[in-house]
Formats: sequence, C-alpha cells, structure tokens
Amino acid sequence: MKRRYLAVAVVAAISATAGQVPVSAPAAAAAPDGWGQAAAHATGDYYNAGETRLTPAAAGRLKPRWNVPLENAICAAPAVPLVGANRLVTAASYRISGYDATTGALAWRTPAPSKKTSISLAAIVGTRLVAQSRDCRSGKTFLTTHNVTTGKVLYSKRIPETMYNVLVDKGIVVGGVWDAAISKYGIRAYRIADGSPVWARQGSIAGETVAAGGKILVVGDDTTTAVDVTTGKALWPADAGCFTPIGASPDGATFYMRCGPDERIRSVSAATGAVIRTFPSHGATSGFATDGERLYLHSFAHELIAIDAHNGRRAWTATFTEDAPIMFAVGGGVVYGWRDNGHPLSAFEARTGSPIKLDAKTSALQGAPMVANGRLYGRTGSTVTAYAP
Repeated sequence: MKRRYLAVAVVAAISATAGQVPVSAPAAAAAPDGWGQAAAHATGDYYNAGETRLTPAAAGRLKPRWNVPLENAICAAPAVPLVGANRLVTAASYRISGYDATTGALAWRTPAPSKKTSISLAAIVGTRLVAQSRDCRSGKTFLTTHNVTTGKVLYSKRIPETMYNVLVDKGIVVGGVWDAAISKYGIRAYRIADGSPVWARQGSIAGETVAAGGKILVVGDDTTTAVDVTTGKALWPADAGCFTPIGASPDGATFYMRCGPDERIRSVSAATGAVIRTFPSHGATSGFATDGERLYLHSFAHELIAIDAHNGRRAWTATFTEDAPIMFAVGGGVVYGWRDNGHPLSAFEARTGSPIKLDAKTSALQGAPMVANGRLYGRTGSTVTAYAP
C-alpha cells in the first residue's frame, strides 16, 4: 500500500509541473563600463570588461573627436583622469572638472580655491568620486567624495597624512604614508562611505599598488604579509622568496608576481598565498595587463607578447623593429599598446594577435589610453583627447 501511495504522489508531482516553463538561473550582472582607477581597477589589470562597443572592427575607425584642458599648474601636476557613470573626470589647475564622457561638454567644476591645492583622483565607485587634496603651502590634506554626476560634495574630511600609491577596494581607500612621528612608512585605510579611519599599520605596499580578493601585500621590516583591505588583519605570510605583485586577475583570485624583469612570473592564490604555477621564461619583460585569459607584456626583445594567464605559455607575439609597447589597455577584444611619444598607438585582436591599423593621430598620446564608453581617452599634451569611431 505504501508503494501505491508513493507512486500516486510521484504522478501528482509530475502532473503539477507539466507544461510549466523551467525557471532559468538569473543572468550574471554585466560588468560596469568604466575606467574607475588609474589601472582600471584595484587589481591593476588595465582591462575594461564592460567595454563592448570598441570591437576590433570599430577600433580601426577611431578618430580624435574632442578634447578638454589638462594644464600644469604650480605645485599641482594634473591628476590621472578617470571615466565612470558617463563622466570623464580631470583634476588640473587646482580644480576638479566633470565632463559628459560622450560629448565632452562640461557638466560641473569645483570652485576656484583660495589656495593652491594639489589634487589626486583615487577612484570612481558607482556614482561616487573619491579624491584627495593637499594644500601646497601648509601640507594639510583632505579626503573628499563627490557625486560624480553632479559634482556635489558629499563630505570633505581632514586626514593627518597625505597618502600615496592609493587604491580603492571593498569600499575602502588605502594608501601609503610617511609616519613622521616614528620615521617609518605606514599604511592608512578610510571608509569611502563617510571618510572615517578604519585601520592603520606600519609597512609599505609591496610592488605595484594592487589588491586581489580584498587583499593587499604589505612589506614589513623583514616579512611580507597579505592584509585584509577591510579590516587590516594579517591573513597569510608570503612564502620564501620574492613576493612582488605586478598585477592581479580581473576576478581577484590570483596575484601575479615577479621579482625582476629577468625573473619568471608566478601565479599565486589570493585566498591562501600558495604558488599555483611558475610560468616558463620569456626573457626579460616588463609592463602588465590582463583580461583574465592572457597576460600582455613588453619584451625587451622588441616584442609585445601575450601569454596564457593560466599556464604562462606564449599565445602570440607581435614584433617591432624598435620601441615595442610598454604600457597597455584592453577592452572590446582589443589590446592597445603605447610605444613611446611620437609613435602611433598599436592595436591587436586580443585573442589572435591580428594587427589593427589605427589612425596616425594616436601618436599624440602620451601614455596608454583609457578604454570606456565606446571611446579611447588619453593625455595629449595639455589636453585629454577622446577618440571615437
């Protein structure tokens, strides 16, 4: 009898679901389209996963469309621009300016200060712009956030030391300082929601200023330790040897380490510090960018090389007679390589290495571009120029 009841129950369950459309898993959220930190993200990947319009076909049609000013001023070199929330943000001549990232029209500008002030832009996170300003005479430093769309100041708080090598991750802004009271380097962390201090410790950030999985590597007097960005808590000690990050994977799972240009790259778990793999040697290399599938590197043998991000094997090579690219930006399936002043930007299909011919006017760029909003943005003399198809 029990078996009969069980059979009836199974038939009833099947009947109840017959004809129903299966519920699919929710779609993954699209990656934000922006270049919100100097290296695109805290991972230092120089990669915009949200850029879908600048495909290899579109990249070949790029032309300079408009520019905005970026002049030097006494004691205040222009900050590295950022792009996010349809705003191109610059800091120059003691003021922050927000432009429509599509048209270049001025959307907002901070008032002219009464004192000369050096400004650095830390990050655009959602609709919040994080900036640091330092009075050129007194040295007083302030951490400020703005609504990036309108320029409205959300708060401005005095902090005791000027931070350098700043990054923003997990809602925290982290930077290195010189602690004059003890004559040692230190690290400070503030909550971007309200500017309140969260943690502080001695040491300096190891290698490039990158975070992976919410962790940064901190060098002490004789040790290197992975530290939680949100709490400042030490999580794992670095293994023997040199643990100097050159960047991290876009998903934050992996640090990439290299002791020097002639040394082999190692992939290291951000969760545990375990060495995942030591890559084959590709000779002396420098520079770094990754889209999660490949690492892009400058080879001292006049090459741009793309290597598999998981096993380090060479995927493709682009050879130059001189001045191979030394800085990179990746987006829309294209890797852009900045060679040096006076050389047109080079571009290649990221998967195959097929070359893409760009407009000769990209030779005005003074560094690798930012790739966002269907455009390239880059420093060109005393301006930022936007290139679009």
